[in-house]
Amino acid sequence: MDALSELGVHQVFGVVGDALNPLTEAIRLTEDVEWVGCRHEEAAAFAASAQSQLSGNLGVCMGTVGPGSIHLLNGLYDAAKSRTPVLAIAGQVPVADIGSDSFQEVDNDALFSDVAVFRATVSSPDQLPRCSRRPFATRWAARALPCSPCRVTSVTGS
Repeated sequence: MDALSELGVHQVFGVVGDALNPLTEAIRLTEDVEWVGCRHEEAAAFAASAQSQLSGNLGVCMGTVGPGSIHLLNGLYDAAKSRTPVLAIAGQVPVADIGSDSFQEVDNDALFSDVAVFRATVSSPDQLPRCSRRPFATRWAARALPCSPCRVTSVTGS
């Protein structure tokens, strides 16, 4: 959560799910970042986009595996068309199941390719700070990053 705090993030909008439970627990334990539970991932993505548009800061949304990732798209297109920065953290099936047509597996790289200027798969907690910081250094320097989904396959390394 330190990386998000350093980027000025105060709220994360989303829907909880198994793939994201370690992140939502980390948010619960931090004082700097607040979890805002939403009834639907689409609402979370629109909330992050609106917050970013109104504040000029990075908006963050989270959706869990498969359909949860897909539901983020409308809000992310809103952010992209408005050229406002949003980090979308999307859950994924366990690393060992990727490419096996597993239940709720979605190719997030393909799914977000049209709307994101940066995509990354995080399979270790150590990768998350780099994943969240790297694209935004460019954005604030060049003002050119509309949104940035980050696919989380596992934050526990399993």
